[in-house]
Amino acid sequence: MREKDLPFDRGRHVCYSKQAKACVQRLLRRYHDGPEAEKLWERIQLKYCEYLEDEPALGGVKLTRSIYDPILIFAWYDVAPDKPPIEGFQQDVFECFMGGFDALGKVFDLNRRLDSRIANIAFKRAADTRVREIGRFPGSFRMGFYEYDRDGGVVRYCFTQCPNAEFAKRHHMEHVLPVMCNCDHLAMQKLHATLIREGTCATSDRCDYLIVGDKDPLAAKYELVKNADGLLLSVPK
Repeated sequence: MREKDLPFDRGRHVCYSKQAKACVQRLLRRYHDGPEAEKLWERIQLKYCEYLEDEPALGGVKLTRSIYDPILIFAWYDVAPDKPPIEGFQQDVFECFMGGFDALGKVFDLNRRLDSRIANIAFKRAADTRVREIGRFPGSFRMGFYEYDRDGGVVRYCFTQCPNAEFAKRHHMEHVLPVMCNCDHLAMQKLHATLIREGTCATSDRCDYLIVGDKDPLAAKYELVKNADGLLLSVPK
């Protein structure tokens, strides 16, 4: 089915991106033959539209891909006859959402203080955008930001509300959510950095981000472990 023909309210929502479509279709071809993959793709599209019927209107936020592309991944997993473990498609989802970090990692190294300051500015601008949007879109990301640690080169912020986590809870798909959350760790690794995160909006009252260069002594004080659902969390050594 062509995307322009999908039956959902375009005054409230937007369609998934071309990158998300390519990701899901690649996964379908991996696990199913051609005719079956085509049939499943249309079912996934319809499931996507079905999901949107009960979702808050977020089509007007600035970064719609971070909200609507995960819904397509959830739809694929819901429809897929065989449920592969998230390790089997983690890299596919990372490349879909954050593939650009491969190129960024060739330029940025967050062990360098200048690059750390630039990263802080970028995340601060993202936080300012979220603050401006939350009044119009109360179902969107609620983001807090901390003052940059110039001496330590530490970037900190958090989310106290995440549309992806709320969606997973509503549809009892918390076991699939880690494939999105784990992308944050993989992205920071591409920038020669360590994300220290002890909780997410699915496991605690916030998703905390503390980012330092991977050579920073603070990074060595934590180890990355997976919980029962495959979610990567930072645990003090």
